[in-house]
Amino acid sequence: MQPAEYDVACLMGFKTTSLLTVAEAIQSLLEFLYAGQSLQRKTWEKRDRNAEIYRRYLAGEDSMILARAYGLSDRRIRTIIEHERKRGSEW
Repeated sequence: MQPAEYDVACLMGFKTTSLLTVAEAIQSLLEFLYAGQSLQRKTWEKRDRNAEIYRRYLAGEDSMILARAYGLSDRRIRTIIEHERKRGSEW
């Protein structure tokens, strides 16, 4: 095992660390790439959008119509619907 002074930084400008978890490494990279921008807002906006797509689908709207309305592919809409369906069963 090497002493702490041999630890290396993952990216230039970040604090020196011995090991990062995958989630920590991804978060550090995203903070570096999107410096000064809030990343949480986009996540919540997408969750809200996806929940709305699922509600509209359950209300009877066709996936092709939803795809056009949201500027997404039909395949992506169907993936969102399936994901929301699984999330609903986890609650």
